[in-house]
Amino acid sequence: MGQQLVLDPRPRLAHGWPMPAWPQIDTANFPWPDRVEYWRTSVCDQFVPLAVNPDAVELRGRVAGWEIAETRLRRIRATRHMFERRARDIRAGDPEVLHLLLLDHGRTLVEQDGRTATLTPGDLLLYDSTRPFRFETDGDFQFTICLLPKRLLPVPESLQRNCTARVFKSEDGVAAALAPLLTALARRASDTDPSQQLALQHAMVNMYVALMADENDSGHHPSVHLSFAKSFVVRNLGNPKLSPSDVAAACNISLSYLHRLFATEGITVAGYLREQRLQAAYRDLVAPSFAEPISRVAERWGLPDPAHFNRVFKNRFGVTPGELRRAPRP
Repeated sequence: MGQQLVLDPRPRLAHGWPMPAWPQIDTANFPWPDRVEYWRTSVCDQFVPLAVNPDAVELRGRVAGWEIAETRLRRIRATRHMFERRARDIRAGDPEVLHLLLLDHGRTLVEQDGRTATLTPGDLLLYDSTRPFRFETDGDFQFTICLLPKRLLPVPESLQRNCTARVFKSEDGVAAALAPLLTALARRASDTDPSQQLALQHAMVNMYVALMADENDSGHHPSVHLSFAKSFVVRNLGNPKLSPSDVAAACNISLSYLHRLFATEGITVAGYLREQRLQAAYRDLVAPSFAEPISRVAERWGLPDPAHFNRVFKNRFGVTPGELRRAPRP
């Protein structure tokens, strides 16, 4: 049975928790013979393909969903469940998202990447759609979940993987700020001005990064922040206004500390940014059958001034962009 969204403009209460009046999936709208299949299909549609195994005795479930730019926010409430994302589910469909879950109610066991975590109300947890995971609740539960596209994260895959299935207590560190933010978005997402959505999504990206930095960098080892900074630079090369201050802010570190991190490798932040831009432009210019004008190549990689681009390119590679493009290929 396909997904059906039921618009109920009246706030309702279930298990004592208010449910916002957004378009909702609700098992109460279906007779028992159809309820389980409807629920399983709808949960997969709203999250990711996975095995949905509710308690056989009684099934009650509701999902509210909304979007902020490319980020999906979902609130799911139901009776006892087991959810499992298997290899065949990943092959069936993978949006490549990193989920951030806030447990509002209940108790839940989560397994991923060889780790097991037990969540209690107020706890936060990250899990990844690209690899198998398993959830088991011990009774009624409510999750608030943010599904953020992984390609938006300026974080190496190895560091993302290190953070899955680990509990972040909402009274500690970055999680203390992130839990209220998720709750606030869940309450007011439907009122969000479309012009503010990209800014909100950017704030969520920064909070994800800060949360992972807390987990990976409890000893404040500089290599973690340096990895975050380099990844952020590479993902934002096309922004001609990108500055060291922007990089520091995205990584939640001071500008002076950012400069010290790059100095340990004998480079500057601006030098690293320039080198990555020039290397990217070089790859485009020598690519077979790549006939895009040189000016557009330069603009794409954050170097819109033709004279400046020619000068720094020749200083780096010994030839101008035009000379490189005209040179015979082996």
